[in-house]
Amino acid sequence: MTDADNRSRAISLYLLGGGKPYPEVDRAAVRRAFAPEEANRLIAYAAAVVAEMDTFEVDWSAHDLQSATRRYEEYVRTRHPELDASAVTALGRAYSFWWK
Repeated sequence: MTDADNRSRAISLYLLGGGKPYPEVDRAAVRRAFAPEEANRLIAYAAAVVAEMDTFEVDWSAHDLQSATRRYEEYVRTRHPELDASAVTALGRAYSFWWK
């Protein structure tokens, strides 16, 4: 696996690894999937990417939750081209759920 693959997998596990029907931060899922040192590095990476959600601005007078989520996913694709589609989807699900 490449580092980009690991980052994508870590994001998906970090947000959706708990097996719940909704996104929730799950550091343990990342720890189960990677060696300890790698898991710590990837958890820090995932936390930083997720924290960027707070800096993403949306004009709520021009967007509803669905269109804002699409814009956020586009932003993530631009800002983090190393992430695959499943990681971007996980981030989009979290964004949408947490704004709901």
